[in-house]
Amino acid sequence: MKKNLAYLFISTLLVVSFSCKKDDPDPEPEPGPTENEIIIDWIWDVMTDVYYWAADVDRSLYPTEETNPEAFFESLLNEKDRFSWITDDYQELVNSFNNISLSNGISPYFIRLRNTDDVVVAVEYVAHGSPADSAGVRRGEVITEINGAELDIYNYANLFYSEEVTLGFSDFYNDTLTPNGKEVTLIAKVIEENPVNHHEIIEYEGAEVGYIAYTGFSGGEQEKWVDSLDLIFADFKSKGITELIMDIRYNPGGFAYVANHIASNMVPTDIIAGNNIFVRYEWNEAYQQYFVSEEGEESEFLVMLFEETPGYNLNLSDAYFLTGWHSASASEMIIIGLQPYMNITQIGENTYGKFYGSFTIPDTEEPPRHTWAMQPLVFKYTSANGFSGTVNGLVPDIYIEENPLAMKPFGDITDPTIAAALEEITGVSPIAKKSVARPFDMTLLPDPVRMAKMRTMLRSGDLEPGNLN
Repeated sequence: MKKNLAYLFISTLLVVSFSCKKDDPDPEPEPGPTENEIIIDWIWDVMTDVYYWAADVDRSLYPTEETNPEAFFESLLNEKDRFSWITDDYQELVNSFNNISLSNGISPYFIRLRNTDDVVVAVEYVAHGSPADSAGVRRGEVITEINGAELDIYNYANLFYSEEVTLGFSDFYNDTLTPNGKEVTLIAKVIEENPVNHHEIIEYEGAEVGYIAYTGFSGGEQEKWVDSLDLIFADFKSKGITELIMDIRYNPGGFAYVANHIASNMVPTDIIAGNNIFVRYEWNEAYQQYFVSEEGEESEFLVMLFEETPGYNLNLSDAYFLTGWHSASASEMIIIGLQPYMNITQIGENTYGKFYGSFTIPDTEEPPRHTWAMQPLVFKYTSANGFSGTVNGLVPDIYIEENPLAMKPFGDITDPTIAAALEEITGVSPIAKKSVARPFDMTLLPDPVRMAKMRTMLRSGDLEPGNLN
């Protein structure tokens, strides 16, 4: 159940009414604040109260002559903060957390080749039911042309994120990209993406291993994505699965309560029965002291316990997480939260390194005075025993560098990371080598859409973000 969290330090607004004699002239009304002034004041009030580094905000920055809300917000951020965010479109932000977006359905890997200005797009995965899915675009394909233009470091993002695109594809073989004649036209539409992109039971060397490719910790509208996950875990349980591979290589995070729900489907049942802690929350000093003094060290605002998942819990002792540099926030939280209780094997590349959480904070006046919303960092999380990651991310137990020009379908046992997990489980590798060397010098380029998600994607789910006021 989601709970309301109000500001703990409420300033009292004293409204005094004066009566006037009948023969007094009506006074001239005082000019009210402009919308821009309202937004600036709202930013200041939030950032000096609930922000994780509120005590360090330079008080000399207010009042301000700054008229750009985004610039003012950025001026208040702590130098350690890579993730806090502000937008002028609250509804768009809400939609993003429900995996609702205007998209052609392709999750892209932008690659700069051989120290040139040339760029190609590898298809990480395709959202089910999207325009790309309907057109037959598949994971691992390589896009070398968009709307008749070759891609370079200057045009790749604008071309790819156009609402209508005609894509030209090439085959990669023997370190060479060769156009293959495939061409599709996609028109972006609003899609609601199920974060479970693929799941199956892999039968290998006598073992039956559950596999889930999971791309975002989203509950979905009416919690339908959580419900779909429960059906998968129930199916795995009915078939006696004792090993699980969670593929979160392309998962930028999401709701903390969803991470806890998945973890609670995996962890040994005695851990749940013992009311053990999934993660701890650490707030700014004022909030931390308040929660401790009012509710104690085990306050629901300071710890998140594993939850009961009747009928779905797999009671595992071991789990395998496939990670990459796109794995952030809630993806890191689930690994950190499970490590004290299970044997966790991390395979792939370092995670992103985001160990903070945030709330979505719109204007809570009725009616709202503006459409802006903030996503400031408000807490840090650790494991039950106090471990948190670093800016370099979580380091895998088995390091395998992904070759984005040789990606296999989800669940393919010849994928080097899946093969490494299966070898850990059975002692036998499905392939001769655990990694595929990148074919030539390549640089992974920034994706503005993905980076926006990675900055914002760890929300608390048990603490209702929209009710800060």
